[in-house]
Order: sequence, then C-alpha cells, then structure tokens
Amino acid sequence: MENENDTILAIDVGNSSIHWNYINNTKVEDYKRNKHTELSLLPWDEVKEKNIPVVIAGALPHINEAAKTIAEDYKIKLLEITINNQKIIKNTYPTLGIDRICNLIGGLNSFSKLDTPLVIVDFGSATTVTSCDNKGNFLGGIIRTGFDVELKAISSKTLSLPHVELAKEQKIKRLNPLAKNTEDAILNGVIIGQIALLEEYLKLFKKETSTNPKVIITGGNSSIIARLWEHNDFTFDPMITLKGIYHCYTASLIHST
Repeated sequence: MENENDTILAIDVGNSSIHWNYINNTKVEDYKRNKHTELSLLPWDEVKEKNIPVVIAGALPHINEAAKTIAEDYKIKLLEITINNQKIIKNTYPTLGIDRICNLIGGLNSFSKLDTPLVIVDFGSATTVTSCDNKGNFLGGIIRTGFDVELKAISSKTLSLPHVELAKEQKIKRLNPLAKNTEDAILNGVIIGQIALLEEYLKLFKKETSTNPKVIITGGNSSIIARLWEHNDFTFDPMITLKGIYHCYTASLIHST
C-alpha cells in the first residue's frame, strides 16, 4: 500500500460473492473474491491496526449489516454507499443497483475528458448494461441473465442437455457457429448470445441517442467478452466497481454509519 491515509478497503457485495481489495488513488491491480459466508475472513485485524476506512456497496442488506457488526466489534470506520447518499449520478430511481451506480462513477473518472455518453456492461451473475451522459445524468439500461445462470437453466430446464462448466470456455479459441458436439454447441451458443446482446444494445443506443458512446466492460465474466468479441473500440476494466467506490469516498459524498 502507498500512503495509508489515502487507502481504503473497498467491498463490492455482488449477488453471488464479495469482491474486495485495498485501493489507493484508484490504483488496484486485482480484486479478491470470497463467498458471502466468508465475510469474516477479510483482513479486519490489519484494517484496524492501520486505521484504514472500509467502504462498502452492495444490494444485499444482510451482508451490509453483517459488515457493520464486524466493523463495530473492531471499532473500525465503515461507510456504506447507497442510492441516496451518493450525489455523482443524477436522475436515478430507488431500486437501481448501487453496483451499477459505482460502475458509472468509476467509468466517468476513467477519462480525462468525456464528450459522449458512457455505457458500462457488467458481465456478472446477471448481465447489466447501464448508461449515463458525460455530466453524470443517468440515461437507463437493461438487465438479463448472465453466463452461469444461462448454463444452469439449460441443464435444469431440459431433460437431455448436460450442465457445462463455464470454465471450459477457455478451450474456445474463436467463436464457432458450427459446433459439432453438445458441450461446444452450448458454450458457443451462450457466449454468442451475450455478444449479440451487447452489439444489438449498442446499435439501439446509438439510434436512440444519436451518439457514439464510450464502452467499458467489467464483471467476473467480462474477460470472456474481451477475449472473443471482435471489436476494438471498448475498454476492459474488471476493477471499475472498486474504483467507483473509491471515488465516492474521496468525493466525501457518503456519511459515516
């Protein structure tokens, strides 16, 4: 860690797991992943010893409350980002996921000058597409099933099709519309479907707004898209949510809990 006075422990509580790491001046090389039940395994002792603030953003209230309880036990400063206490993204709606807001905040701060809208595509448990203009006005977005959910649905809702592990996508060197075995047919079908969603969304977005947006892809499965999407006009940044959490903290737009 650099100057510990500028360092926070950022926690992004996702639908399937917790993503976290120390971050200083938006410098973070990677994120760590734990199950929801492993919240107590985070480096609470080190955080207390070095007096590092913890900043959490998440859509699961019971996990947020558990983190608050741990912080109280350790006498650690914990801040929670919510839809109401962030002021950077405007014109939101009450049920908008705080992770999607943090994605936009991280994205806005990734460019020194932005003169077009921003589109963040997050490939997690769900695939979310979220957009704002260059002044932080929320424009809207969509939500659909993610890679893992689709793969599980194919096997659980059919009698003859097998469950295919997403990790097997690593054997795919290029997308193949003419797969010759069931496993490859499922994997290529799911990946092509996600890419088709992205391409069609951008087509509709450009038509709706008459703009050519900046695109950032992120999320636990975004590396698949980065590797196989034959398109070079996008930014791949798996840390964008943690960076957004950091910017909320440094902007002093959240209150102590």
